[in-house]
Amino acid sequence: MLEENPAENTGIEVVAGEFGDEAVRFVARRLIVQLAVGEGIVEERVSAALAALPEGTVVVRGPSATGRLVVSLPEVGSAVDTVMGNVGVAETTAAIEFVEPDVVDRAQIVPDDPRFAQQWGPTAVGAEAAWDLQTGAAGVLIGIIDSGISMSADLLDHDDLRDAARITLGTDFVDGGTPRDLNGHGTHVAGIAAAAGNNATGVAGMNWGSPVYVCRTLDASGNGGSADFADAVEEITDYAVAHGLKAVINYSGGGAANNTKQLACQYASDRGMLLVAAAGNDGAGPVIWPAAYSTTIAGVVAVGSTDPGDVISSFSNVGPEVTVVAPGRNILSTLPTYSVSPTLPLNYGSLSGTSMATPLVTGLAALMWSRHPGHTNAKIKECLQDSAVKLGAAAFDNSWGHGRVDARAALTCGDLIIPISRLTPCRSRIILCERSTLTVCRTILQINCPSRLPVLCQTTRLGSGCVSGLRCPSVVDGCQSSLGCGSELCDPRIPVRPPVDPVLHEIIGRLSDLERRVSGESSASLGEADWFYVDDDGDVHEV
Repeated sequence: MLEENPAENTGIEVVAGEFGDEAVRFVARRLIVQLAVGEGIVEERVSAALAALPEGTVVVRGPSATGRLVVSLPEVGSAVDTVMGNVGVAETTAAIEFVEPDVVDRAQIVPDDPRFAQQWGPTAVGAEAAWDLQTGAAGVLIGIIDSGISMSADLLDHDDLRDAARITLGTDFVDGGTPRDLNGHGTHVAGIAAAAGNNATGVAGMNWGSPVYVCRTLDASGNGGSADFADAVEEITDYAVAHGLKAVINYSGGGAANNTKQLACQYASDRGMLLVAAAGNDGAGPVIWPAAYSTTIAGVVAVGSTDPGDVISSFSNVGPEVTVVAPGRNILSTLPTYSVSPTLPLNYGSLSGTSMATPLVTGLAALMWSRHPGHTNAKIKECLQDSAVKLGAAAFDNSWGHGRVDARAALTCGDLIIPISRLTPCRSRIILCERSTLTVCRTILQINCPSRLPVLCQTTRLGSGCVSGLRCPSVVDGCQSSLGCGSELCDPRIPVRPPVDPVLHEIIGRLSDLERRVSGESSASLGEADWFYVDDDGDVHEV
């Protein structure tokens, strides 16, 4: 499911909640009402059904031939809240058979690109599960420093790499002008990292949505100078800084060490960017530079290659500088639409090398940053390492580094994990100022009362005449109040803490569905509860 990346511009508001002991996503303030089978005028049956629902409920659609109404509730409350409070009334009404939320289905992302089935690499790292969470955000830039990109008449010409709104053409440090690919390597690398996905054409890149910036430093023979590399790194870094972006810069090249490369890597790292570089294809030789700076510069990642079955590729270089490994053998990707070599087909083809493993990691790192924009480059690198699948008994190996990247695990690295058992249930009386069926309920939003969660008085939706019966620092009603909980951990003498940042406020709001789930459970069952986590977007997930 697309749990964390809901579709935009759908015209509906989607919220999370619990219904029938299951976590669901549903259309806010919308219910499905199934009319009971019966005789009589349809309009009268509809009116009888509406009379059993909250005042102000309106019909959005229906009734259908099968007696289904879609109704919209008043602004107060949510669909799940209303079902919980009114289903008892509805069940006693002859006009209604059942009432339920309008749950939302989500697309299961397996790209419709016709050649995706031939791409073993994304499947090997669990890309489909990662794409359910993120396909690329505009705030993260993918930099490609290579032999250029497929172009004709100074225009992007490849079906999978032709979006001029997404792809920025940087400097051609070899010949000047636009970075037209005369080797094929750069187009292949760009496709692995960022080919348009789910567009019913060709292949799918690891990242479909983030912007791309292309510089050319490698000539038709695949050679390029370290000065050109350094200039390209600085150009992409400066562009990202000027536009407020995070940048993941791919360099599927390398060679000997020099100060110019090192300073360029340090330049990008110091400005918060990440440079992902190939370990080299010298058949277990030492890791080449700039990848070898991975152990001394926080923002550098060195990538080795694997074959199918998580076997280290025979050509992949090894050493303590290897950060992670990724699929690099026989990787299908984009190629120029024109001939650059008699050995390369047009449009699409397979190549092997750590050059192919590197852009997969680049695209993945850009997905990670899209999901966790607050992470530093060092945190992204740490998450790549910590979430990787170990390919042996050791925690680290010179041939596979910290492991083969795991896309889904990498994207969820850094999510906030909270044990449900730490949430102390408190009996409380909640009095709402507006219409509500809630009179007495049990809240778990006090963590070892008094709560360390903020009291958000400035954002309360309750009217100025609200007098809360809550004692104990509470976020349930957003009022500055104190609640007498049925717990020895509650101490009303402890002063209420002041409000904190809006991100935590958002997380607290998302916890309401968790409260609904456990509010009907016994204290004993709470002690046996599992774990859940809250991600950077404030969404709550069970583990």
